Amino acid sequence: MNRILILPNLTKAAAIELADTIIPLFEAHGFELVLEKVTAQGLNRPLLGKEEEKLWDGIDMVLVLGGDGSILNAARRIYPCQIPILGVNLGQLGFLTRIESNKIEKAVEDLRCGKYQLEKRSMLRACVKNGTDGLLEIVALNDLIVTAKSPARMIRLDLWADNELFATYPADGLIVATATGSTAYSLSAGGPILDPRLEAILVTPICAHSLYARPVVFNPEARLKIILHQNNVEVSLTADGQTGTTLQPGAEICFEQAPYITQLIRFEGQGLFEALKSRLKEGRI
Repeated sequence: MNRILILPNLTKAAAIELADTIIPLFEAHGFELVLEKVTAQGLNRPLLGKEEEKLWDGIDMVLVLGGDGSILNAARRIYPCQIPILGVNLGQLGFLTRIESNKIEKAVEDLRCGKYQLEKRSMLRACVKNGTDGLLEIVALNDLIVTAKSPARMIRLDLWADNELFATYPADGLIVATATGSTAYSLSAGGPILDPRLEAILVTPICAHSLYARPVVFNPEARLKIILHQNNVEVSLTADGQTGTTLQPGAEICFEQAPYITQLIRFEGQGLFEALKSRLKEGRI
């Protein structure tokens, strides 16, 4: 890996400061660095800046400075290029970010020596048929969530699996998640924890008004569809809790495992479940 794109979370002063600090470190180890144009100007390094259309050309790795949310955003931006991502944790949970800011020097040495592994994480793709708006495609690394935009308002949703009606849910919404996303919103809604290497599609109801509504794990080849009933409530589809669209009554959303993956860099000695175990013990999950 020689050509690295550095993506700091521009809403965090610590991420911008860290980017300025580590650039000389990576350059000293022979890496070629690239920044978004706005970041390069802010750091007074205009020669490293690239426009969006040329940002990904020849990139071998993306270094994300922020938290798990920054990783999720980067994964969607990178799709479908499958460029490996390394996250430096400046956030809270750190399930996806792999190193702390005080351990970057060792990480740079390990990258140069090839002492790392690539974790393959499946993604989700949704195709939205939304009234007269036509078709919209959305991808996510964690989850795609259909929910009422107003709090405490119930909606009705039909879930179809491989052209068969699976269930009708009177609920606050439905979470469609990857194995990676099983430790996110789905876990808070009572869903199971899945091995993040698992290829599967997890559907978890949100506050379903039913004694029988339970999370369900589907195989990765399943073709799922959610049909929105004529609710007098505004409903939205959200990707990774960050971006999305408003759904019209009768909207249909088809879900499937995306054809491309996210690759996360993990160094030797970093256990796959290390972060999960520590968060469970600390009560931070």
